[in-house]
Amino acid sequence: MGPNYLALSSSAVVQILTSIARPWPKGVDAQATAVSSKLLRVGKNITIRETGCPEGLHRGNTFCCQPCPPGTRKEGDCKSERGESICVLCQEGVEYTEEKHFSDKCRRCILCDGEHGLEVEKNCTRTQNTKCRCKPNFFCNVSECGHCTPCTTCEHGILESCTPTSNTKCKEGSSSKFLWFCVLIPILVAALICWWMLRRRRKKSNEVLRSTGSTTEMMPINFADIDLSKYITSVSEQMTITQVREFVRKNGINEAKIDEIKNDNLQDTAEQKVQLLRNWYQLHGRKDAYCNLIRGLRKANFCALAERIEEMIQRDITS
Repeated sequence: MGPNYLALSSSAVVQILTSIARPWPKGVDAQATAVSSKLLRVGKNITIRETGCPEGLHRGNTFCCQPCPPGTRKEGDCKSERGESICVLCQEGVEYTEEKHFSDKCRRCILCDGEHGLEVEKNCTRTQNTKCRCKPNFFCNVSECGHCTPCTTCEHGILESCTPTSNTKCKEGSSSKFLWFCVLIPILVAALICWWMLRRRRKKSNEVLRSTGSTTEMMPINFADIDLSKYITSVSEQMTITQVREFVRKNGINEAKIDEIKNDNLQDTAEQKVQLLRNWYQLHGRKDAYCNLIRGLRKANFCALAERIEEMIQRDITS
């Protein structure tokens, strides 16, 4: 019969066992039980044959190997059947693995970002990721918190104090409409100032361009085709890491990519800013990138920053 006789599919074994499970005459009941047990053993052997190794083991180049324990990563395969894989420790405080595994890489510990209202509750170890919590006067009301929100400051007394998982509940004051008015007035004034400065800047830029064009007989500058790649470093120096993250987050870069760049440059926020802006520029493309950069900064209420960057780039172009 040969080895092919035992190479039954899992569905065939199930069908045979189902037929055996039907009612049998009393005289053959014991024989059916014996045959059923034998077929179950055959089914188990088929499963082992299909997966390559028994449950809990993993095939290396030659042998079925034991997994690496938590806190380590695999560096090499075992040297004998069911032997231990060659495992090395993860870097303490930087990497970890929580369970038995067969991976050749440890997982990177997360960083509790203070700019997002987080602080370390429990440091990262080789076997456990960093545990973060909200800083005092911050809260987060979701199970997996990526950033915490500042607690509300009450003007007319507190009903319930802020906790790490809930915001402050305030008493309502009789002058709430007046407070709203006081809040809106500075916003409107700031918006008017930004509009006035933008109008003035555009007027000045147009005058410079017309003057340059008439004296040097050069074609007008097409701002839609400015190559921002050579200005990325200079632009990043004008911005804080918070401003860069907010800009790229609102312009197409997802949180996973932002976290990846942050974790790859944990101690170097300057490099984080450059990499985030480069990723945005690669995603956006050259056309209209300059205009969308300035427009996006103004939309985020970074008017003064937008003017500095605009002045820097236009000065370089017209010089």
